[in-house]
Amino acid sequence: MRTLMRIVLAVFIILFVTFAVANRSAVTLNLWPLPFTMSVPLFAAILGAFAAGLLIGTGFAVFSRQRLRMRVRSTERRAERAERAGGADRQVSVVESSAGLPARVKPLPAADLRPSRPRPYRAA
Repeated sequence: MRTLMRIVLAVFIILFVTFAVANRSAVTLNLWPLPFTMSVPLFAAILGAFAAGLLIGTGFAVFSRQRLRMRVRSTERRAERAERAGGADRQVSVVESSAGLPARVKPLPAADLRPSRPRPYRAA
């Protein structure tokens, strides 16, 4: 998986460098409500806007997941309180059902989790 990510990253870097070399002409940016005017290369303006959009989108994603994290934490606290209150299975199953979790799933034995590959023969 790391190798695949490195290949994808290398392709994007090559694309960005090619884009930057092809778009080196200067453009003037006017930041309208402010009295600032700047002259920057076209690739810097476009890649800067791309980076700003990426950061803003990441920020929205992080904040939208915050509600889910808070719900998970409160459900975990409720389950811990129910177990401390006497360990009644009824209370724990009520907490699990309100969280949308399956009630009491029987764990698989450890032998079922191992891959079923034959062992290589080793001479002694």
